[in-house]
Amino acid sequence: MKCAALALLVTIVSSTLGLSQGTFKSKKSSVSSKVGVIGGMYFDLSNPKQELCYSIGGRGAVVIERKWIIGGFAQGNIAHGFNYTYTGLPTRIYIGQGGLWLGRFLFPEKKLNLALNSTFSWGDFGSEVRISDEGETLRTIDGYNSDYYQIAPAADVFVKLTPFLRLSASIGYRFTFGMKYNPIINNQQMNSLFTQVGFTLGKF
Repeated sequence: MKCAALALLVTIVSSTLGLSQGTFKSKKSSVSSKVGVIGGMYFDLSNPKQELCYSIGGRGAVVIERKWIIGGFAQGNIAHGFNYTYTGLPTRIYIGQGGLWLGRFLFPEKKLNLALNSTFSWGDFGSEVRISDEGETLRTIDGYNSDYYQIAPAADVFVKLTPFLRLSASIGYRFTFGMKYNPIINNQQMNSLFTQVGFTLGKF
């Protein structure tokens, strides 16, 4: 649950800064340079190995000149039903990741804004091979863990409800590296289209 805690921390810090951040004036120039901070949470739906995976996450970023996004994110899967079969036995999968969030807002002045972005992340894959004999409770008998890395280009739509609140919807694709020797799932099976819905707090 490290990713869930990190996501919550990112959201709280980013949202607090976003609500208090104003216009920053550069001391080296007479030109005003606007820097804002945003943060929010989202629900993520993907399908690694053709199985639906439900995740929740948080992200926060500095927004420079009302368009350049430089920040980070963290997320972890939350669905208990996210199961695979490994060597004929039910296997529960845990996936968490976090990393950089970089992108650009295309129409910062508009109520309906589009952002093109990408995340660069490190993740942790965990599993539990489980059995249940007749009359016995479910027991964990084995497990497999490995690290992986992902690059995920995406497009986001932001709808401005108030100066400090935006709703968001995203679609993208995750490319995975580092799962070559995982016996349960490989890089190609981890690659996945994903969609997200959420909210963002902060003014920029």
